[in-house]
Amino acid sequence: MTSATAHSMDLDRNFLNLIEEATSVRHHPQVHELIGRLATIYELSSVAYVGVNLPGPAGGNRYVSTTFLPDWINRYNDQNYWQLDPVLKQGFSSILPIDWGKFDVTRPPLRRFFGEAVEFGVGRHGLSFPVRGRYGEKALLSVSSNMPLGKWIRFMPFWTRDFQILAFHIHQMVLRAEGHRDPKIKLSPRELECLKWSAAGKSAGEIGTILSLSEKTVRFYQDLARRKLDAKNLTHAVAKLYSLDLL
Repeated sequence: MTSATAHSMDLDRNFLNLIEEATSVRHHPQVHELIGRLATIYELSSVAYVGVNLPGPAGGNRYVSTTFLPDWINRYNDQNYWQLDPVLKQGFSSILPIDWGKFDVTRPPLRRFFGEAVEFGVGRHGLSFPVRGRYGEKALLSVSSNMPLGKWIRFMPFWTRDFQILAFHIHQMVLRAEGHRDPKIKLSPRELECLKWSAAGKSAGEIGTILSLSEKTVRFYQDLARRKLDAKNLTHAVAKLYSLDLL
C-alpha cells in the first residue's frame, strides 16, 4: 500500500467519523470544536461556517463559527469587508460549490482583500459550499489551504465531494445547537390522502370521487391539514409536505 493510498483511506475514515460526530452535537462549544477538528484532519489553513436567517427559539439573524485568527476577524469587521467579500456575495446566491480561484483578483480592492487575508493566515486556495435549508435559511461552509497548486488541483474533486456532504451535516449540527427541532407534524391518513391527491393535480371533487367522500368533506380534511402545516393555502401545504419528506 502506497503512502498516498493510506492517506486517502485515513481521510475516508475521518470523514465518516466527522459525520458521526456531527450528528451527536447539541451545544455551541461542540460546534466550534468540530470545526477545528475538520481543519486539522484535512490540514486546512482555515474553516468558516456562516448561517443566516436560522430558525429555532435561539435562532438569530447570523451564526458564525470559524478558525480565523482574532486579528483577521477584527480587521474584517473594522474594514466592513463583508460588503466586498465575493465569497459571501456569490455563496449566498449560489447553489453550487465556489472555487475562489475563479474570482477576478485583478481588481485592486479584491487583490488587496485576498492579500490581507493571506497575511492573516487564510489559505491562498479556497472552496465554499452553499447550503439551502428547508426553512428559508442559508449557510456557507468555506475552507482554505496553502498546499501547492498542483496538489490542490488533484485534491479538489475529492474535497468537493467530502465538503458538500459535511456542509449539510454541519448546518444540521448548528440548527440543533441553536435550539431548533424539526416539528412533529402528524396528519391523519385522510388528511394525507387528500393532500397527496392535490399534489397530483386533482380537484376536491375528483378527490371525493376517488376516496368516496363528498367534496365538502375533502375540503374539510384539506383545511385541517393546511392548518396543521401552518400553510397559507393548499399549494403552500403541498410544498411543505415535500419539504418535510411527508409525500
